[in-house]
Amino acid sequence: MKADRQLTAVRKIQLASLTCFQAVVLMLLIGCWTPPDANVQPKGEPRLIQSGVSVQDNNVRATVQTIDATSRALTLKLSDGTLVTCTVSPQVVVFDKIKASDPVKVTLAEKLAVYVLKDGRLPGASGTEEVIPFSAKVQVVDPSYRLLTVQYLNGQIEVLKADLDAKLTELQPGDAVVLQSAEAVAIHMEKK
Repeated sequence: MKADRQLTAVRKIQLASLTCFQAVVLMLLIGCWTPPDANVQPKGEPRLIQSGVSVQDNNVRATVQTIDATSRALTLKLSDGTLVTCTVSPQVVVFDKIKASDPVKVTLAEKLAVYVLKDGRLPGASGTEEVIPFSAKVQVVDPSYRLLTVQYLNGQIEVLKADLDAKLTELQPGDAVVLQSAEAVAIHMEKK
């Protein structure tokens, strides 16, 4: 009986020391992690990373501004106030039911030009630097899954799925970027 109590006491001490050890290790690991700093300056010169980068932007909430039924084109006002004109894919069957001022949830397939800036400047065609307001900061670059996470000036964070040929490895967290849409196609749409 006495031996059982001693054995139970030893087990409790071992369990308590193991739990303490795990807590210390966990606190050390948490203390080593730091969030990404989006205020760092990008490495290298300002440049065009790539034009024609195909990305898919899912579940975009927008309001329909204008409709051109003959060319199947819409102008959408996004939640951040940006206007995007897109063509609507023939696979979107609800196109005929959409009216101006309707709130919609849309999946856009876009072709973007991605520029990296340094101090808000980009070399112009004549060799002089142009001052361009950046539209986002790169938060995370994941080339293995072809994901680019950006944070816009209004604080909104967006994850973009890039095409296979996108040069994501040339982007780094903290890069100030301009994302210009060259072409947008609505491939899925729901009336909200």
